[in-house]
Amino acid sequence: MSATLNRRHFLALSAAALIPLSGSAQTPLGTDMAPIFVWRGSGRTFGGFSAIHLYPNGYDFLALSDRAFLYTGRLRRDRDERITGVQVHSIHQLRHDDGTFLSGPRGDSEGIALAPDGTIYISFEGGRRTRVAAYETPDAPARILPRHPDFREMPGNGALEALAIDAHGRLYTLPEESPTNSFPLYRFEGNRWHIIGHVPKRDGFAPVGADFGPDGNLYLLERRFRIPSFATRISRLRPDRWNQPETLIETAPGTLDNHEGISMTINRDGRLRATIISDDNRFFLQRTEIVEFLLD
Repeated sequence: MSATLNRRHFLALSAAALIPLSGSAQTPLGTDMAPIFVWRGSGRTFGGFSAIHLYPNGYDFLALSDRAFLYTGRLRRDRDERITGVQVHSIHQLRHDDGTFLSGPRGDSEGIALAPDGTIYISFEGGRRTRVAAYETPDAPARILPRHPDFREMPGNGALEALAIDAHGRLYTLPEESPTNSFPLYRFEGNRWHIIGHVPKRDGFAPVGADFGPDGNLYLLERRFRIPSFATRISRLRPDRWNQPETLIETAPGTLDNHEGISMTINRDGRLRATIISDDNRFFLQRTEIVEFLLD
């Protein structure tokens, strides 16, 4: 979520009252939530994180801002695997296909997916600029994937936020907003996007992040904004049952900030772990949170 300053500032000002705000995580399946880690940074590149990819080792990561900056780094953890710090290795400004640096509306980067061969896929929203691009390296020019005709008709600030890749190397995405009672799920295969299913709208939540778990299921991060706070939900989608989402996590409003990115890994005890990151809208009353849930 970004693109227009008016909406960004409206959300930030409305959500300001929730930092800090007490709340309790509702975990229908008995899931564990780790303490909230607040990542503090400075400078023009920091903040606005819309996506995260955590490598299988549970430490190394990629973090994507909604202004086309890609961070590489490593999480610090204590002996209980709780996050205690962040070490930044490098910061890269993404490029367009002509090699120029992305900025402004065309640099509204929202989702990330990492292929087995190291190719980085990034989704961008922004009306007719909505697209998915491939990067051989963080500093390489973009290779723009063919667009689905629907992409050009999506709202400028409600398009492709979620992006994931399965074990077969196929990309999946869905929009944050839809005019119908469901969200179309797109899969990139045969050099084109296909609608392979529809995810029903439920309880006012919108999809903002996605990742495939090692179990082959798609995990969807969803957000609901109602003045003055956010609620967060994680759902599981099983292949070929896209219209039957299972709620795994749902937090009470005000428990967490504006979480938009999710990455699925396995912890040292063999439990499935969801790592999520928040977009602080670069507003001083919000913050960049990294939170982890262990899923049963």
